[in-house]
Amino acid sequence: MGSTDTVMCGLVSNDAQAAVGIGSAIYFLFIVLGLGVYFGITSLVSIADGAGKRDKTWKYIRTGLVLSIPISIALGVLLFLSSYFFDYLNQPEAVSQMTKSYLIALIWGTPFFLVFTLYSSYLNGLGKTWPPMIITAIALVLNYFFNDWLIFGKMGMPAYGFIGSAFATNLSKVVLCMLLVLYAHTSKELELIRNNTSTSNWKVTSQRILTIGLPIGFQLFLEVFAFTVSFIIAGWLGNMSLTAHQIVLNMASVTFMFITGISTSSNIMIGNGYGAKDKNHIYESAKACALLILGVEIIFVLAFILFPKTLISIYTNDAQLIGFAVPLMVMAAAFQVSDGFQNLGLNMLRGIKDVRIPALIAFVSYWLVMIPASYWLAMPNGFNMGVIGVWWGFVIGLSLASLILIYRFSQQLKTIETRW
Repeated sequence: MGSTDTVMCGLVSNDAQAAVGIGSAIYFLFIVLGLGVYFGITSLVSIADGAGKRDKTWKYIRTGLVLSIPISIALGVLLFLSSYFFDYLNQPEAVSQMTKSYLIALIWGTPFFLVFTLYSSYLNGLGKTWPPMIITAIALVLNYFFNDWLIFGKMGMPAYGFIGSAFATNLSKVVLCMLLVLYAHTSKELELIRNNTSTSNWKVTSQRILTIGLPIGFQLFLEVFAFTVSFIIAGWLGNMSLTAHQIVLNMASVTFMFITGISTSSNIMIGNGYGAKDKNHIYESAKACALLILGVEIIFVLAFILFPKTLISIYTNDAQLIGFAVPLMVMAAAFQVSDGFQNLGLNMLRGIKDVRIPALIAFVSYWLVMIPASYWLAMPNGFNMGVIGVWWGFVIGLSLASLILIYRFSQQLKTIETRW
């Protein structure tokens, strides 16, 4: 949805496009703290399913709904406060003011997105990935029309300008939530699970969710925060650098969603094998997903290298901006494979409930390597490479993360029996 907002706000102005891109990044920075809690439910449910305890998993829905209340309040406060710190980041004035307005407008859609993520993560854990995907596709199509109506004042709606994209995204989140909740509570396939009356200790269940979910949320926060800081560095280099960086990173984020889907499937399949205590199943699942990601990433790399102007023109018709962004597409292609495999490594480790050390690996790779490298390579007081230096930092940090995470998984697999 953030991508749709960004593309359509490019028709308003370059500043509006940059503001929405930055606002989306900051919003996602905080929201992943809550999403990570629910992502852990995928691992818990897939492991229970592999162990033959699928009918005892609805407790994660009940507990997750209760947890959504304090999580929504905490995230709302964080998002509201963060909008007032943006003035201190030395960004272009026009972009700064629009970003604050966009960010605050997004807050009220947060509870709906969290509940959607809860149900989506639960269904993913059961291997039922189609319903969330179909509903997400429906919401994305609606999000386009909501943007068109609310930004430009069509279908009798007022023309809200760039802020209309925030209203459109919130409406889409409501649709996401309502449709998936309706499916989960009416599906006959889930009827036996929903009707399981076995009692569960709320404290124990919430502790399980938080034990695996909080480190995932922390790792995601570190990763997204690092990419958010890259926006700030690009902003210090000027409006053109910021907008070009935002467009290319947004495009890379779209391709990353395909990789996330494959990586999540590795989490599910490896979790099934872990619950069933089947080492060979874990190995074969990991190998299949790794080969699939490699193949998909090669396609994306070729697309970024061969058709950079065509892809950038989806976001803007500004010839100068397109020319400025083309070299960044080559760098985006270079880090595609590393980005894909670091995400795969994280998800494979989640499948065996290994989440704390990966969070530490993320901290080292992103904050002790990637961000310092991006800064010194980009800034005039360093190597003065401009915004392309930011992308070289990405390549270095993500490559390091992918190598360490894949190595850790291979080492954990050797002694997996000791964890059962």
